[in-house]
Amino acid sequence: MHRRDQLGAPSGLGVVASVALPADARSAGRSRAFIAQFCASAGLTGEVRRTASLLTSELVTNAIVHGHSGPKVEAELGSDRVLRVAVTDDSPSVLPEVDPEPQPSIESGRGLLIVSLLASRWGFRPAPGGGKAVWFELDG
Repeated sequence: MHRRDQLGAPSGLGVVASVALPADARSAGRSRAFIAQFCASAGLTGEVRRTASLLTSELVTNAIVHGHSGPKVEAELGSDRVLRVAVTDDSPSVLPEVDPEPQPSIESGRGLLIVSLLASRWGFRPAPGGGKAVWFELDG
């Protein structure tokens, strides 16, 4: 698994975009479309675009289900060609530990495991004004 910590992704100069989404089931799909369009506009590869879409929708779903709020998605492609995505919700609670071998009979709880396995780096940080931001980076 990749590093997980409470430090935020560093901000660099580059392309930046964000979208605020409602707390409903359609937001996961909207987040996939948003991040796919961002990646395409930034000239990132199809593999990065597909991985970013999957990870973003996992974090948006978690924000809605566990954070009980409409998430905000922020995407940044820094001058270092690293894609940084943060999903912010209103819940200040910390993230649960990731179970590297979840039980097959459990129907949920694999989102952060997927993020931890596919992201180059990931973590969470307190959000300004309350809540938290869960972020990941993909080397582009």
